[in-house]
Amino acid sequence: MRTTVSAALVLATALLSGCGGGSSTEYSNARSHIDNPQPYEEAPALDQSTKDAYLQAINDARSQEQDCGGEGVFPPAPPLTWNDALYKAAYEHDVDMAESGTFSHNGSGTESDYTAQVQDLPYSTYVDRIENNGYGSWSRLAENIAVRSASVDDVVQAWLDSPGHCANLMNPDLTEMGLAHYHDPDSEYVDYWTLDLGTPRD
Repeated sequence: MRTTVSAALVLATALLSGCGGGSSTEYSNARSHIDNPQPYEEAPALDQSTKDAYLQAINDARSQEQDCGGEGVFPPAPPLTWNDALYKAAYEHDVDMAESGTFSHNGSGTESDYTAQVQDLPYSTYVDRIENNGYGSWSRLAENIAVRSASVDDVVQAWLDSPGHCANLMNPDLTEMGLAHYHDPDSEYVDYWTLDLGTPRD
């Protein structure tokens, strides 16, 4: 299904805790973890300078107190570390949204929804994609998505200005991240961003 929007920058957020927990976007399609992960092979390796720039943009925000509106005021949170499995899941979703003309935490269910195809699912959830890309033992997961911005700083600021996204960014219980940007001038929204966040299970 195509999503039509008129805002300059479009955002969506989701949060799931392994112990139950609430979310600003309800996760209502829970499945047991994927036993045979098949990672998305086409995610390009990022150079260290790009990873560092993405980490700095997020961790600079986490290093300061943030007023997340209706979600409350969050004190500074510990810095996140990079995780390639979370990055690969994020990249897979960017490509799917661009190829299918969709904007949702759920995959499109089309050929570009890689995890859904290889796992024989009607569509992927962000949990499915994260697990399928090798992040299988987790206690918390969250995802922020955005389109129509070419700048990581602009995307992070937009997330900070949105209560649910801000709360995900500032959640001290999340410890790792992978951020992916996909640019396709022939797609509906041109620039796609997915931030996957997680905490490994002890």
